[in-house]
Amino acid sequence: MNRIMNFSRDLVGVLASPEKALSRAKDRGVENQGLYLYVFLSAFLGYMLGGVISAATGAGIMVPVLFAVAVLIVSFIKLIVWALISHIIAAVVFEGKGTFAGTLKMMGFAAAPFVVGIFALLTMTLLGTFFTSSMLFVVMYIWTIMIAAAAVAAEHEMGYGRAFLSVFALPAIVIALLVMLVGVL
Repeated sequence: MNRIMNFSRDLVGVLASPEKALSRAKDRGVENQGLYLYVFLSAFLGYMLGGVISAATGAGIMVPVLFAVAVLIVSFIKLIVWALISHIIAAVVFEGKGTFAGTLKMMGFAAAPFVVGIFALLTMTLLGTFFTSSMLFVVMYIWTIMIAAAAVAAEHEMGYGRAFLSVFALPAIVIALLVMLVGVL
């Protein structure tokens, strides 16, 4: 029971004050909790999404389970790619001190706002509030980026601005340039 209470307190800490909570997690050596959190919340969010689709289409009970597995696999691949790009930028461009494994583990904590996404799916399913649910998803994504930046800052021992550039701004510029290049070809 004590472990569950600590996990709940840590989750609230990551949501309320990511910089302090992630620094404390790194100091205590519990970075693996980030990956556990990511796996659990991704699978649960996928299950909820499958439930929404199953309820809308009248599909069977296996749809939520299949969505849970699919979302878990896709989101974990996304996390690996995102952590790799963020680590390369933080380590090479900004001379950060962290490792890729540490970056991956710490960025797992960026799943904490998925709780908001789960709530958004609940409101869409139960109340049919599409606009409110969409806005909750926007909040979830922005919050995820902020926590990921705090995770990179804690792992690579750098300022929040450089970490934000590593997590969001520079990868967005690279993706925009690639899209423009493909558009020209």
